[in-house]
Amino acid sequence: MGQKENYIYLYGIVPANELDVTPFSPFTGIDKEQKATIARYGDIAAIYTEVDAEAYEGEALETRMKDDLEWLQESAMHHHEVLLSLQKQYTLIPMKFCTIYLSQGSLEEKLCEQAETIETLFTRIKGSEEWNLKIYCDDEPLREHVLQHSPSIKEKMNEIETLPPGRQFFEKRKIDQLVDDELEKEKNQFCEQIHAELTEIASEEKVKTAWSKDVTGRELEMSWNSVYLIQKNQVEAFLELVQQKNEESASSGWKFEATGPWPAYHFVY
Repeated sequence: MGQKENYIYLYGIVPANELDVTPFSPFTGIDKEQKATIARYGDIAAIYTEVDAEAYEGEALETRMKDDLEWLQESAMHHHEVLLSLQKQYTLIPMKFCTIYLSQGSLEEKLCEQAETIETLFTRIKGSEEWNLKIYCDDEPLREHVLQHSPSIKEKMNEIETLPPGRQFFEKRKIDQLVDDELEKEKNQFCEQIHAELTEIASEEKVKTAWSKDVTGRELEMSWNSVYLIQKNQVEAFLELVQQKNEESASSGWKFEATGPWPAYHFVY
């Protein structure tokens, strides 16, 4: 009976010299059988575990991810927790969930081919953390603020008061649309200003799509979603600024939510 064929499940790659400072501690891999290990390719070290080729072959893996939601959730959490742990110890380029190589040889070939790009990434993310900021808004307090302080709406209201009563009725209906437009404008300007201030602290930033209430399950609308790559010695300043803005704007209906530190997912792909 032949030996069972295994594939390579790659968690991430780190600078090989950092393993000399912080030795690698093996952990149980995604299949709960094999121990994770490392392989060095020059200045690059891969952290991986072997997995059964039959179970992790393309079509079989796709079917499992679609049909076995319990396995998917548990395995995705395992992958995420491993990366969080590794990120605390090394300059980590994290791999996406279920990054599979058919053999040691194919992994080595890929890493050697991408060595220059990988070294550049190590330099970019060294000593940094990824942080996410989501900004939520309660429209009602902000809508009231817009009604009270928007010059264009005040002008329109004054204009309506000079019209005959019949015309006033129809023109007032247009106010609602004008308020909605001003509300969106106010929200965008507010979030962009916050983002600009945080960008001065961060090394890099990316704006993401805001999630709908269907995704967040929250009552408040998400108005902004962005990620920042921040040097560890700047994280405190970043969080203090977020907290300050949160406190200053809470009465106007704003709520800030900063989460992290995360592996640099958004800055390595």
